[in-house]
Amino acid sequence: MYYHIGKKIEKYFDSIGANLTVLAALAAQSINISVGFCQGFSAVLLPQYSLEYPSISYEQSSWIASLGVISNPIGALLGGMMVDAVGRRLLLQSIVLPNLIGWLVIAFSETYVFLCIGRFITGFTIGMSTVSYIYVAEITTPEKRGVLSALGPGLVSTGIFIVYSLGAFIHWRKVAAICAGVSLLTPFLMYFVPESPLWLASKGQMKEAYNAMFWLRQNNSTAQQELMEFTKDRKEQQMNFKQKLALFKRKNVLKPFVLLIVFFIFQEMSGIYIILYYAVDFFKSVGTSVNEFTASIIVGGVRVFMGAVGACLINSFRRKTLAAVSGLLLGIAMLGAAVCDSLNGPPLVKLGCVLLHVSFSMVGFLQLPWIMSGELYPQDIRGVMSGATSCCAYVLIFFNIKTYPKLENLLTSNGTLYLFGFCAMIGAAYCFLFLPETKGKTLTEIMRQFDDDNKNEKDLEAGYKSDKGCSIEGRPVQRRHSAGAAVSLEKSEDFKLWKPEESNKTDTHCD
Repeated sequence: MYYHIGKKIEKYFDSIGANLTVLAALAAQSINISVGFCQGFSAVLLPQYSLEYPSISYEQSSWIASLGVISNPIGALLGGMMVDAVGRRLLLQSIVLPNLIGWLVIAFSETYVFLCIGRFITGFTIGMSTVSYIYVAEITTPEKRGVLSALGPGLVSTGIFIVYSLGAFIHWRKVAAICAGVSLLTPFLMYFVPESPLWLASKGQMKEAYNAMFWLRQNNSTAQQELMEFTKDRKEQQMNFKQKLALFKRKNVLKPFVLLIVFFIFQEMSGIYIILYYAVDFFKSVGTSVNEFTASIIVGGVRVFMGAVGACLINSFRRKTLAAVSGLLLGIAMLGAAVCDSLNGPPLVKLGCVLLHVSFSMVGFLQLPWIMSGELYPQDIRGVMSGATSCCAYVLIFFNIKTYPKLENLLTSNGTLYLFGFCAMIGAAYCFLFLPETKGKTLTEIMRQFDDDNKNEKDLEAGYKSDKGCSIEGRPVQRRHSAGAAVSLEKSEDFKLWKPEESNKTDTHCD
């Protein structure tokens, strides 16, 4: 009887821990609302600003849109270097500084130059925000990592929808002021959640790592077990600069980097971000029977809804399947819009095809490379490489946004639709053939896909001996967490403060 009561109590606290993990993930992903504000703002700013200043040139308009992107790579690199030094939580809280300053500069700008400066500063927010994917990947279990990581793009879409809706009814200065106020949300929420236990463990702060893990799981034995798995078969070592530099030349670093960059190239060339940054002007150039502002709001709403659908699908289907099907369908939708435009078909059909393009992008092609940038790299340089990958992606986005007006003049709006459609379909084939599978895998299992030709080897986290019957308190060890760490618990002084055999007299044995 007492055994069953104990099991029920344990299950109850496990459910509380699961809910706290979700809340911590939501707190971190809330930064993506501000990212959506930054990405969607130019779509409502440019039409209003052009009416206020009719003399503004096409080139100046493109700079207003693209300056919100040009600083993204700098923010991504800076964030990548800082995230391993100061931690995931503190960096997420510090993003409020460039975000708040940038929006206030925009709101009170009196000249074109100050408007561009404000756009440049807010761009740092987008670049540094990718740390949220690292934080979520490190605090969640493999079963929940996909859906909680997918919250990021969904909240980006929410931010875009809000800014599109506000821009249709109120002045762009007031929109900027509202965005400045919302930027305070993330540091406030992150105050109540712990630092990543994995990052704390990598710094040798084992007592703090255990406390953070216990907060997330609300289960003493689970927290101890996961921290043991973090550090099993890992050794802390001092490295000189040359040895640290060699870390970036490893196969398990270079291969995922190349795979993700190619994925990002196809993503940008499929027109996803063109519709995002030039929503109002895009619908005006394509020509639909619906008011451009109304059409942009509809697109924002569709993104939010399909983002929720994508978050549900990501736990049910393989990553590469979602990416390939998503790319194929959005390519077909864009080609449908191009054919309709060529045949002077009904404007509503073109609008429907564009909406389908947006819908299909949200179930794989848009969010997966961002999610995977927090999954594919080894723990010891995950922050830096995630930042470097994001930096390259934002350079591609900037190039895409900046050159779109010239591309449209060169190919016409109809030609750009065909280009976007064909690139999306080629990208779908690439994802199906080359993209690694990460669904349901721990981060260590994902790493081993790039280390060995045999991708079905056992999880290194549990060690080779665990496959032969390792157990804790007579029970089989279960892999509950998604990552490994770069330090050894046994060598940590703080380890003695919570070590299982000293605190709970837990017996760990292997047959």
